[in-house]
Amino acid sequence: MNSFGRLLWVEMRRALHRRFVRWMIALALAFCALAGVIVYLSSRNPAKLTSDHPAHMVTWWSSGGGDGDSILLTAALFLVFGAAMCGASVGGAEWRAGTITTVLTWEPSRFRLHAARTASAAILAFLIGFALQVVFLASTLPGVLLNGSTEGTDGEWWIALVTAMSRISMITALIAVLAVSIATIGRNTSAALIGIGVWAFVAERTIAGLKPGWARYLIGENVVTVVPWQAIEDARFDLSPTTALATLLFYLAIIVVIATASFARRDVAAMS
Repeated sequence: MNSFGRLLWVEMRRALHRRFVRWMIALALAFCALAGVIVYLSSRNPAKLTSDHPAHMVTWWSSGGGDGDSILLTAALFLVFGAAMCGASVGGAEWRAGTITTVLTWEPSRFRLHAARTASAAILAFLIGFALQVVFLASTLPGVLLNGSTEGTDGEWWIALVTAMSRISMITALIAVLAVSIATIGRNTSAALIGIGVWAFVAERTIAGLKPGWARYLIGENVVTVVPWQAIEDARFDLSPTTALATLLFYLAIIVVIATASFARRDVAAMS
């Protein structure tokens, strides 16, 4: 393993040892367990078992995508919030604690440190996101096997499911990197969370309401296109999944470059 690989491994271990990250993972696992119990108990009465109930395995993911009935989309929503919060914590905790100078004493190359921290956030977010999706879906298996059905889950459906899980994990990784970068620019966790929240829930919704034609350039619309990998129905613009993914990567690259430049040029001696 080369020096950057060792640094990357260390940053991944440091991120996993953060108490907040561990609590978020524990909370996600508890949510999965609760979801499994709810699915099982609500599926015990055959008379109330509708076609869109999660006890029917086919509702895990609609291979056509985008109709909002897939329970995997519920997991995606929570994963995005979790990635933003954990990424912000990883990127901003040491600025708030004033220990960034100690870290730079151990690894003096700022570019290498920031690259390792950013890459570790992406890798961990992808792997944890995928693993949590597996746990979430597995938690519904008692309801599926005992009260529901696996009808309609052929080989093509399984491929679509795994592909969708990979896309959701990728979006989770992108959000984590975004949060780390904004926290680095703002030098604290709150800056990332507030910045992402204000942009996603206020700025983008305002732009979409006032200028619907500009929605194709917004992060939210691009994410909604990438996850099901199909264009948004009844939208006032044309946006292909490939273009949406390229747009997200372009935006993220700009933020990462700004964060890297900010970290490389900032005077950290006065912050210890």
